[in-house]
Amino acid sequence: MKISETCIRQPVFASMMILALVVFGLVSYRTIGVDLFPDVDIPVVTVTVSYPGADPETVETEVTDRIEEAVNTISGIKTLRSESIEGISQVFIEFELEVDVDVASQDVRDKVASVRGDLPLDVDPPIVEKFDIDSAPILAIVLSGPVSIRELTEYADKQLKPRIENIDGVGNARLVGKREREIRVWLRAGRLRAMGLTAEDVTEALAAENVEPPGGRIETRDREIIVKTKGRVDRAEQFGDIIVARRSGAPIRVRDVAWVEDGMEDMRSIARLDGTRAVSILVRRQSGTNMLRVATAVKDRLDDVRSALPEGYTLTVAQDLSVFVEESIAEAEGELLRGGILAVLVILFFLRSLRGSFVAAMTIPTTIIATYSFMLAMGFSVNMLTMLALTISVGMIVDDAIVVLENSYRHMEEGLPRVQAAIAGISEIGFAVIATSLAIGAVFVPVAFMEGIIGRFFYEFGLTVAFAVAVSTFIALTLSPMLCSRMLKIPTSHGRAFNFVEHMLEAVERMYGRVLRVALRRRFAVVAASLAVFASSLAITPFIGQEFMPSQDESQFNIQVETPIGTSIHATSDALAEIERRVRQLPGVRDTFTTVGAGVEERVNVATVLTRLAPVNQRKHSQSEIMQLVR
Repeated sequence: MKISETCIRQPVFASMMILALVVFGLVSYRTIGVDLFPDVDIPVVTVTVSYPGADPETVETEVTDRIEEAVNTISGIKTLRSESIEGISQVFIEFELEVDVDVASQDVRDKVASVRGDLPLDVDPPIVEKFDIDSAPILAIVLSGPVSIRELTEYADKQLKPRIENIDGVGNARLVGKREREIRVWLRAGRLRAMGLTAEDVTEALAAENVEPPGGRIETRDREIIVKTKGRVDRAEQFGDIIVARRSGAPIRVRDVAWVEDGMEDMRSIARLDGTRAVSILVRRQSGTNMLRVATAVKDRLDDVRSALPEGYTLTVAQDLSVFVEESIAEAEGELLRGGILAVLVILFFLRSLRGSFVAAMTIPTTIIATYSFMLAMGFSVNMLTMLALTISVGMIVDDAIVVLENSYRHMEEGLPRVQAAIAGISEIGFAVIATSLAIGAVFVPVAFMEGIIGRFFYEFGLTVAFAVAVSTFIALTLSPMLCSRMLKIPTSHGRAFNFVEHMLEAVERMYGRVLRVALRRRFAVVAASLAVFASSLAITPFIGQEFMPSQDESQFNIQVETPIGTSIHATSDALAEIERRVRQLPGVRDTFTTVGAGVEERVNVATVLTRLAPVNQRKHSQSEIMQLVR
């Protein structure tokens, strides 16, 4: 083949060409995202509308039904369902898998916008979101200290949250368990009636007096002066001085009909670490970013913040999804490395040549590293499925190089010099190498285009294998023959160790010959035994369990708790306190992190208890066993 002959005669050109692929791969590896599973777009769009104070029936008739009627005309909808609870309407639209979720979400926004004028005036703007696996918090940071929740909230909101949100890759940081400052005006009904006033009069007075309208500007011959009106109240006590009305020329102030409290907003969420009230910051990353890099940057920022914390304040990372991802990817990379080493040892065992083993072994690292550049170009991430693809590719990517090596070696044994032997060898089997790679691609490329949600997950797997095999073929046609033409050498003797291997392989060959002769004499029995094995395999299939993903021991799990609708946050908190107490008594449990109302809709009857366990090697029970004890 022309390209192979050019690489043999121009070894520097071949080396630089492969080195360029390796450099691109190394740069891509530093840039590519890291995640547990591939980034799969689930075609689900949600519409959330907040209607404060409305009962579920009103929410359904005034908000939910109108949104459902609007979005129901969009094509490609598979299912449409909704939930109407106190003050919250949620509509869930699931589209067919082939629908582009970005286009679908925009269609939903357009339809919702078209009925915005038909919704009640006091509803909050509708929130349209597409379902995003990456939207789950990757870190839960808990701030606690010997002060009130209000002070913790203020410090977390003004000091910690901005420093976390400006980190590259962080999507947002949301406070849970916060109670911000709120000025409350408690009306005295008797005084209002006595003075002929209503609650609306007080509300209008507060809205009219606590404003800073634009003051315009004053122009002189030489200057322009911006005028600022100072109409806002600076201190809580000053709300009492606001005039509500006048009777017989005498002013009636707020303090005459009410009393002012410098308090906190209503408690709509709770965060607890091992039963201690705290304020939690849930950190979400931007979609498609490197989870490990973002989590590491946030934790490094927390280390800087801890040195400046007020006395008694503590910062604890209660949940860190990146730990399990990092351990899983590290284990997969370790398996990839061990698989490559074992492949090289097997090659050495059968070839019994250090030079020949080096030629074949060079294919493994160069192919794996170069494949990362194709993964980055396709928008793939380093995850369990792409690492699985690279791991199982190790055996396939070295096949082509071994074929090229063996044929070149055979021509050298027949008396040709190394360069001519390499040219003759690759000329004979070059197209056979290409055909072998195309056959492997014909198996794995269709895997990438399977239908259904399984196909979405295996898309990166199938194409990664195809990319790796294509790169290995290119290397087998360029680098491998060039190395054969420069490094191969026919040894005069294999050495004592390799001679022992030679005798062992000859014994295996003789034994196989005897088994093959017996099989050829009893062909009917061999075919019958094969059919029996096949039939028995089909018979045991129904007894094998089925699941979407294999169970894994992450040393943590969530307990989802939902009390009846209408339950107060205090009653939900009391129920959770008992759950936390019982869970912490179980063996292997390290700590519990509880949140109530952590969702965007702040449902006070929905809670989560994150249970963290001791490392696997430090406990007697598995995660699934402890989960069963919890149940």
